[in-house]
Amino acid sequence: MSIVTSSRPGLELAEAFALFDRPRLVNCDSTSRIAQLEARQALYDYVDELWKDIDRAGEHPSVGEKYQAITSLRELAQVLRSTAFESVYGSAG
Repeated sequence: MSIVTSSRPGLELAEAFALFDRPRLVNCDSTSRIAQLEARQALYDYVDELWKDIDRAGEHPSVGEKYQAITSLRELAQVLRSTAFESVYGSAG
């Protein structure tokens, strides 16, 4: 039995969290926003290395339920990183 109720739970969680995260980051000073970006980049890098380890082992982390936790956390970390990046450097467009 799978506890996953969505095909993209990491992305859905990130979008829901962003409703609270963006306003908080806006109210932080620039030093705090940079610290958030660095921390989120470190998290993303770690999870991405796990992803690459699985890929190098000949597995496909983006397919099936076996690696759903890593896939979801990678999506979440990517959005967290992007949100912090936007708070430091502004959004494109």
